[in-house]
Amino acid sequence: MSVPRHRRWAVFAATALMVGAPGVAFWAAPATGASGGAPGSALAGINTDATSSAARVVTFTPGIAPLGDAVQGNIVEASLPYANSNAGTGPTTGGTAAPVWPGAVVANLGNAAATFSPSTPQALVDLLNDPVAAHSAYPAQLHTHASDTFNPGGIGTAATTSHADGSTAHAVLTDLALLGNKKTSLIDVASTTADTSVTVNASSVSTEAHTHVGHITIAGVVDIAGVDSTAIASSDGVTGHHSASLHVGAVTVAGVSASIGPDGIKLNNKAQQTPVDLLNVANTALTALQQAGISLKLLPAEGADTDDKGTSTSGALQLLFEDPNIPNLGALLPQVPLPLPSSFGLEVDLGGSQASAAATQLPGETTGPPTTVGPGSGSAPAGPNTAACCGSAAGIPTTPGVTAVGPTGPGPIVAAPAGDVLGEPVRRAWVIWAFLLSLLAAAPLLAYANWQLLRGRTS
Repeated sequence: MSVPRHRRWAVFAATALMVGAPGVAFWAAPATGASGGAPGSALAGINTDATSSAARVVTFTPGIAPLGDAVQGNIVEASLPYANSNAGTGPTTGGTAAPVWPGAVVANLGNAAATFSPSTPQALVDLLNDPVAAHSAYPAQLHTHASDTFNPGGIGTAATTSHADGSTAHAVLTDLALLGNKKTSLIDVASTTADTSVTVNASSVSTEAHTHVGHITIAGVVDIAGVDSTAIASSDGVTGHHSASLHVGAVTVAGVSASIGPDGIKLNNKAQQTPVDLLNVANTALTALQQAGISLKLLPAEGADTDDKGTSTSGALQLLFEDPNIPNLGALLPQVPLPLPSSFGLEVDLGGSQASAAATQLPGETTGPPTTVGPGSGSAPAGPNTAACCGSAAGIPTTPGVTAVGPTGPGPIVAAPAGDVLGEPVRRAWVIWAFLLSLLAAAPLLAYANWQLLRGRTS
């Protein structure tokens, strides 16, 4: 009885080897085509950028000469946390990550001073620059290396790495409370993360930005399970592509189910099934928020593909707080020859991600046969936006009856791996060789199974 069992196991092992080896080879085979070669070797120009800001905070006081927008009166702007990855022609790549980022202008005051006055001491330059950020660059620079980390302990961490074929940045903020302490703040947010990456291939570039915002509590009455966003953009030197998404977790107002859309926050229909006293409390809470100048709404995702560039914005959950009742200092102090604020506002955008990618092919490079563009022009409308998820997709602007062709004439020699092996595509060649090798390896098993069969007949 043991002879057939041994034979079956031998046949099973041989079959598994002959089927599994080609399958593994198919997935393990290297990609072929123009994507091979050194990063950016088939591109004449590169311009990519990815930025993620889990919580972007802007204060505004209309009537004050600001550092930012003169109409809004933007005095303070910060991202908590912040990540940025970028790539340019060369390729050159860079990354920035920070638990708290005050904006490019404020964060680089030291570099600006050194630009206008090269004799500025380096110690002063470092002091004026943002001290709570990690920076990386490729090629490495005198004061910016290929990788950097920042870990102050307690508030968050930041890390970034840059190399020839891309850059990554990652930042974490452990907790965030605005306008108050942990128990009585206007907005309290759990741990937040911001991630960005840029990838430079031989003939294409791509970039991604992601944010994750943990549990959110607003004014002690509105609870949001979290916000996640993604923005992606890419370009092969001819066509740009993009995608974006925004997901908002479950929302409750005083324990009653609610939803947030472009028009604001409202109780869900099923909230009518809740006890009347709870429903009254929730409606009272929404009214109180409105009277206090607090509003919530969803900013939709946006994006476009324009020729060789893709741009993408994930949208965000926006909280606005405006207090128009602060004392009129202009009337109280008419002798002061300065504009004085008549109101104070705070804007918080939760879960914002942005990505853009543009590239230009080298003369003589093509990504495929000429493409005839049919009639029609413009972009496809953005996809639907809901309180749970916002996305967008746009087409490529076209010109009726135009045939797109690559530049003519000889181009520079660009190193690229062979597209075939002995006349066969790389992936097919790997599968064929894997099958032949598996057949050689399975031969002893099949011979053993045949011998067991003959032995069973003679015994």
